[in-house]
Amino acid sequence: MLTINQRVIATAVFTIFSLAAINANAESVAGQGKCTFKPIAANVANTDGYAVMLSETTCTSSGGFIEGAAVSNPEIANLHQGNGDNSGYYTITNGTDSTIAKWSGKVTTVMKDGNPMTSSKGQWEYVGGTGKYKDIKGKGEFNSYFTSATEYTVDWKGKKD
Repeated sequence: MLTINQRVIATAVFTIFSLAAINANAESVAGQGKCTFKPIAANVANTDGYAVMLSETTCTSSGGFIEGAAVSNPEIANLHQGNGDNSGYYTITNGTDSTIAKWSGKVTTVMKDGNPMTSSKGQWEYVGGTGKYKDIKGKGEFNSYFTSATEYTVDWKGKKD
């Protein structure tokens, strides 16, 4: 007969191997987008640097499982002096196939040599798709950084179930 400690250990080992088997079915995905940023900023009157920024961003995808696809990324940022929260929907389209990922992150702006250096990082999760990606599921993380006032690069990675 197993003692309580032996049963707990056996249950934990079974759980770990079960989760590993489930995770083994997930496919790694990764890619990069080169994006053009078109913001509409609304400074909040009578404050010290608060702004809401709405933007329609377009990107070209490289790497990942939809090579060379077009990307649409409507997003919103709620910022104070260039720092704050941002979120949006990153849609990758190639013909009739598309993936839609909801994402959210944190924007960070630091000054370097008198110039703002802005980056963002956060998480994403598939919320829809079309064509062969109709029932896509998965999630991951991203990092982005501005390369000019109107362009940025986003690197993303994660798992597709």
